[in-house]
Amino acid sequence: MSTLDDYHSKRDFKNTGEPAGSDNGASQGDGPVFVIHKHAASHLHFDLRLEEGGVLRSWALPKGPSLKPGEKRLAVAVEDHPLDYGDFEGTIPKGQYGGGTVMIWDHGHWREKSRRKKDRIDFELIGEKLTGRWTLAQMGSKAGGQGKNWLLIKRRDRAEPIEEPDDEDVSVVTGRTMEQIADGAPPATTPTLELNLGEVDGARKRAMARTPKPRLARLSKKVPAGDRWLHEIKFDGYRILARLQNGQAQLRTRNGKNWSDRFTATRRAVEVLPVQDAVFDGEIVALDRNGISRFGVLQDAISRKLTDRLVYQIFDLLHLGEYDLRKAPLIERKRLLAELLQNTGDHPRLRYTDHVVGQGPAFLEQAEAAALEGIISKRKDSTYSAGRSKQWRKTKMSHDAEFVVGGFTEPNGARTRFGSLLLGVYEANDRFVYSGRVGTGFSARQIDTIHAALKKIEIEARPFAEPVPDSAGAHWVEPLLVVDVAFSERTRAGVLRHPGFRGLREDREPTSIRGQQSMKDDPEDRSDRSVPERLPPSGASKTGRGGKSVKFEGVRLTHADRLVFPEAGISKLDLARYYVAIADWMLPELVDRPLSLLRCPGGLGDDCFFQRHPREAIPESVPRTEITEKNDTHATYVYIRTAADLVGLIQASALEIHPWGCRMDAIEKPDRLVFDLDPGPHLAWTEVIRVARTLGERLEGLGLAAFPRLTGGKGVHLVVPIVRRSSWDEAKAFARAVCIAHVRDDPKRLTANMSKAKRQGRIYLDYLRNGRGATAIASYSTRARAGAPVAVPIRWDELDAARRADHYDISAVAKRLASLAHDPWEGFHASTRQITRAMRDTVGMK
Repeated sequence: MSTLDDYHSKRDFKNTGEPAGSDNGASQGDGPVFVIHKHAASHLHFDLRLEEGGVLRSWALPKGPSLKPGEKRLAVAVEDHPLDYGDFEGTIPKGQYGGGTVMIWDHGHWREKSRRKKDRIDFELIGEKLTGRWTLAQMGSKAGGQGKNWLLIKRRDRAEPIEEPDDEDVSVVTGRTMEQIADGAPPATTPTLELNLGEVDGARKRAMARTPKPRLARLSKKVPAGDRWLHEIKFDGYRILARLQNGQAQLRTRNGKNWSDRFTATRRAVEVLPVQDAVFDGEIVALDRNGISRFGVLQDAISRKLTDRLVYQIFDLLHLGEYDLRKAPLIERKRLLAELLQNTGDHPRLRYTDHVVGQGPAFLEQAEAAALEGIISKRKDSTYSAGRSKQWRKTKMSHDAEFVVGGFTEPNGARTRFGSLLLGVYEANDRFVYSGRVGTGFSARQIDTIHAALKKIEIEARPFAEPVPDSAGAHWVEPLLVVDVAFSERTRAGVLRHPGFRGLREDREPTSIRGQQSMKDDPEDRSDRSVPERLPPSGASKTGRGGKSVKFEGVRLTHADRLVFPEAGISKLDLARYYVAIADWMLPELVDRPLSLLRCPGGLGDDCFFQRHPREAIPESVPRTEITEKNDTHATYVYIRTAADLVGLIQASALEIHPWGCRMDAIEKPDRLVFDLDPGPHLAWTEVIRVARTLGERLEGLGLAAFPRLTGGKGVHLVVPIVRRSSWDEAKAFARAVCIAHVRDDPKRLTANMSKAKRQGRIYLDYLRNGRGATAIASYSTRARAGAPVAVPIRWDELDAARRADHYDISAVAKRLASLAHDPWEGFHASTRQITRAMRDTVGMK
């Protein structure tokens, strides 16, 4: 017999809008739900409904819920209702059972606070209006009612006093009064919002991004000055991108995890906004009594599933209606956001993040006086793209960072479960290195929760790459748990001083926790670079032989509309724009290196030639250097330092840029090795992938880190950073020995002989690019091939069948870089290693 038989027998669903429902299992989200309906039937009363066993157990409350500690009110048990009834609001027709107006007066989640008894339920409500503890106690048979009479008793707790409900109360879902519901008025929280987005500079009609990725701020010691900047409070919570489509919201963390069910109250709040389609960027926070966000309070709320009172601080609007707003200036996006949120009224779960323009240092002082975490400074005119950017900067009053737990020590003193957590971060090649330990800042609940999680992932072998000091008796765990730790400073060895636990970071992937950057700008850090998603058109002539001359980045481009890649319709100006757009990614690996160029003065298809030494065609603005050749003669080479220098190379119709493997301050000491995997005709791409991986593993086994690059041609480069101590001859000999050792293991598939006859059906492992004066294609350089393919650095996990060597052209590269949260070669410079005698012996180098 269904527990809903009584409910069904009392209703004619052809005449009532109430849901028929069924025994349909548990609801999804933060726990079992509760609903309090305000019900104007034959007499006004309230109905308390608690989810249990796939239905809503229900009690009628003639005088409403008890609100003062110790107060007792009658609660009469009625038939179970289906879970769908929790969403019901409207009018039950007269003549039907319970005829009258029904309002969702409150809703949320509930949980038991003590062991269940047959005649007693101790519980806690976490709702929009009610938060606290109550008891339902069944009255004895002498009280009458055949066991249906209960008492609802308010218990004493820390919740703020709750005001008595009155007839002017409104629905927590639709904002309507009882009279408005009875009259069939539309929901008060869904007004029509009219914004003329077509007139917003940068707004464009475009499909909404399926999985939007966040823009990240770069850590800075100084607050930028001037009125070009606006400043916001830095919140201490979880970054959340809310995507609203057709009125249905989805909440995702910065690394793409779907937390819609974790923050159900926030999701519902977003869904009642007066728009159907939008993307918001903000932070979910827990506020203390002073209105300051506290990460520890947020952690506690999440662990106790008390998320209904959290606040979504919204600071950006990326999409609205049919319009993508990411290319609109930030100040315009915030204006639209403010107008949108003002139209919703004062929603307790959604807040607009205000700002000040200019006055950055003074704003930081105020934030410090208020004991805030810090401030975020943003360029008013900045557009929005994924990844870090100098146009968004964060200034913090304290040091904190994320670490991965690799083990824990035994407790001592009064502590139980564990003593300290042993922390680490990942370096290049996924080396997990020790960073210190933290043993303070835990609540009793956190100690229990963390210890339970650690016991599930305990392992025997040490996960850290090197021994951990003072770790006798330590327990090792798989490095899967990410924690947030505050500290005063780091030692020279990078170990934390005065650490304190702040909370778990479930929104972080462990392998993304890399060696921390200092607050000083690192000229070789490219993780914050950004580029436009699309390159602006140049208006190239269809003939490809136009005489247009323009000044771009201070360089005169003659024949700017000449098609240098005719098949792809790419002009000289298009190519210059591409290089300027990606300059922040390209320059760090190219600056101050002697260059050779592949020039095609008439564009691809005309005569092209490889040029080592500059001629008149290369503008004088591009710097030169003199290098002594082997016969003691001097030769001139060009090098670059700025984006304008790149444009100068385009003026000379350079379609490929090839740097030396050294910088000019140590011309005789290479700082990298390049292994070029060149497949023979008709060889499967999967075979190239296989060999690249095995060669990478060989190099890793030697203690070296290899970073893959799609060449834009046929094969793959493995680039290895090395200490500048070996000579050119030593580096080349070592690379040759590595290749020969690899060929020896697979002679039918590999060759180190440059003879084309030897390459049939094989992959040529080319080590010759490591000699003095030899070059390899630069990362992000175009190739002089049809379609303008580009040489692109990739992560190892991106080396797959879907990405062939010429997978990316200049348009695809721009889109790729705009979507990256991290440099695919992150950790390249930190991976620099010296070629040792042991390495040379291992590969049989004489």
